[in-house]
Amino acid sequence: MKENTDVPREKLTFAEALTGAGPPEGVPGEFQVFPSGRVEICGDEPFLVDDEALNRVIQRFESRGLDMVIDYEHQTEEGIRAPAAGWIKKLVNRGGLGLWAVVHWTEQAKKYLESREYRYYSPVFLVSKKDRRLDELLRVALTNAPRLNRIRPIVAKDDVLNGTNPNKEKVIMDLLKTLAGILGLGENAAPEEIVEAVRALVKRAQEETSPGETVSAKDLRRALDLDEGIGKSEIIATIHALRQRPDLTLEITTLRKQLAQRDRDALVHAALKAGKITPAQRSWAEEYAMSDPDGFKLFVAKAPQVVPIDPVAILPDSLSNGTGISDAAQLSINRMMGVGTDTWKKYGPQDGGKV
Repeated sequence: MKENTDVPREKLTFAEALTGAGPPEGVPGEFQVFPSGRVEICGDEPFLVDDEALNRVIQRFESRGLDMVIDYEHQTEEGIRAPAAGWIKKLVNRGGLGLWAVVHWTEQAKKYLESREYRYYSPVFLVSKKDRRLDELLRVALTNAPRLNRIRPIVAKDDVLNGTNPNKEKVIMDLLKTLAGILGLGENAAPEEIVEAVRALVKRAQEETSPGETVSAKDLRRALDLDEGIGKSEIIATIHALRQRPDLTLEITTLRKQLAQRDRDALVHAALKAGKITPAQRSWAEEYAMSDPDGFKLFVAKAPQVVPIDPVAILPDSLSNGTGISDAAQLSINRMMGVGTDTWKKYGPQDGGKV
């Protein structure tokens, strides 16, 4: 349902390409209702205007077989006297230029627009909740406080590219030269060359920022902390070298285990020295301290002293009876645990230590 004009788009002047249509004389007989793409609403979520949405809106307008009213300040919505400012006779899908309305203005509305007492418009429309696409156009109102952001005014006599502006051609030529310079083209580059260069630039930017695309050499150098002058061969060599590095997971796991065992031994030794556990509890204490160091620390802090500190001496095996405890301390422990001398001699250490 796109508009089929007699003038091909490539034949339009540069000013017409920028404004989307030939410059109007006086009050225009058509205006852009919605731009194409993502449209912003002040105070609300944006919505989408694409071919699917435009064709649906036009089809619903045409199915009613009625002209659509343009009123003043949405008076129709308020249920009061609402004189028409104009009537929309036709809706046109202009593709990338969005939805346009062909309108017949009343004489009063023309006077308001010519004197610039009104410049903008405000559409009343529906948006699909499913995909936030434009769904239907209901009415339009003349207003000076539109909710849509960055819309074209209906009449813009002072716009730099308007047909009545005497400096229009100079502004366009200066713009062409500026664009050509930015794009690295000659000052005499044709508009077609500039348009193609801009399109290529936009395409390249989209490819570089799109997810899933190839990473550039610049990104790789930055990630690998290489100098800007490093070439492709050295980048590839660096990546292969990184892949050759051994797996450090096992080494780190072993180191962590050794540190945990060291901390465990220190905790258990301190508990023995403080008399909070007996030598017979060493295995249990080591397992507890290894699995839950914080829990074992809390246990030691809360546990009563079960072995007298004064007579206890934690000795190396070479100076003790093989348990790390002196004979005098062992006698004290035996008495506290209810272990008799005969029982100790029979079941105690058999390495010659005496009690």
